[in-house]
Amino acid sequence: MIKAYNYVKQIGLLTFLLLAIYFVNPFNKGFLAGYLILAIVFVNTKALRKEIDSTFILLSIFSLVYAAFYFFNLEQGVQWLFIYALFPQAFYLMGKRMVFDNSTPKNHFYLFFTLGTLYSITGLLSVGFNLLEGGFVQLGRTIANFWTGKETLATAMGAFFIFNMSIPGLLIASKRKLPLWFKLAALGIFFLSMLCVFRLGSRTQLVLVLLGILVAIAYRIKSQNVVTNFKFILVMVAIVTIGINYLSVDLDAEYLSSLGERLQDSENAASAGGRTMRWEKSLVNLYKKPLGWSVDEFGYSHNMWFDAARNGTTISFILLVIFTIKSISNIRRALRVNKNEILFNSLILIYNVVIFSQLFVEPALESLFILFIFYCFIQGVLNEYSDRSIEKQIQPDL
Repeated sequence: MIKAYNYVKQIGLLTFLLLAIYFVNPFNKGFLAGYLILAIVFVNTKALRKEIDSTFILLSIFSLVYAAFYFFNLEQGVQWLFIYALFPQAFYLMGKRMVFDNSTPKNHFYLFFTLGTLYSITGLLSVGFNLLEGGFVQLGRTIANFWTGKETLATAMGAFFIFNMSIPGLLIASKRKLPLWFKLAALGIFFLSMLCVFRLGSRTQLVLVLLGILVAIAYRIKSQNVVTNFKFILVMVAIVTIGINYLSVDLDAEYLSSLGERLQDSENAASAGGRTMRWEKSLVNLYKKPLGWSVDEFGYSHNMWFDAARNGTTISFILLVIFTIKSISNIRRALRVNKNEILFNSLILIYNVVIFSQLFVEPALESLFILFIFYCFIQGVLNEYSDRSIEKQIQPDL
């Protein structure tokens, strides 16, 4: 593996810094770093010609079509016309430029983990200072954004933690392939994130923790022999048994004042916080109102694909579904490249599962656009990783 510093040098210190700024989005000005990344990507026409592939073309068509329909309702300002039209495919190509002939899956693992942690900084700072000021027992779940002071809904604030919610799953799947310092640091990040999730009362983030753990267990069992699996299952059963018998959770405890009440609201949980009704109406509108509909009709659909249809017509919906199917195919291809790369493969699986889960319940193109860009970036890394790995496998020995 290339040492971390040398890998960052290959990426380019300026490029890495711009990526960090964009994903942290300080003072809501991360888009400025995005414009510079856009310039870096498209100015290098020689590299650009080699990097264009079917995923890039699909993503470009979707982005341009969605931006074209957004032009008729510039509710977030004119500059978003260019952001919607160009950022997804620019970050996809930038992802491809994170992979080199001498970079390894472990380099890519640490890259994703680092950027995912940076993405959570706004949430950690915003909720962290809120906790220091008022503790867990407070009226309301809206939190002031650390950078701008703008009040942010708990669902949007909780989305900053999705990659940190993957940490237990990653540690389960790691098979002693991670150094102790990294595990301790990761557990520290997870602990702080969980305190923030308790304050927000975010059920979604708890579901993501569970999904990550289940994916990790399933993937680890699939990749091990029978004897190892038997030992692994015994350990897991022992941990669960100890947890059930010796750990108790009081939903009325102070630190669960926001979350406990929501966990006990079974009717609200059954409808995914009222989302199922919105999904049903959105599904009907796909053919009744193919040119889109107003957000005033019943609010956001709280689903990236349906909200794309609301704002960008059924055409955008279809294009986004096609891109999604292509993305899943890309993920499966990357997982087959080297089945022995347990650490990186588990990260690919877990990160994509939690991203899809979050995008499924939020209007991501309007409220979590940076997360969607992160997903496009991941797709670029995976495709270039797959292409280079397959090229090495079929290259004859000299």
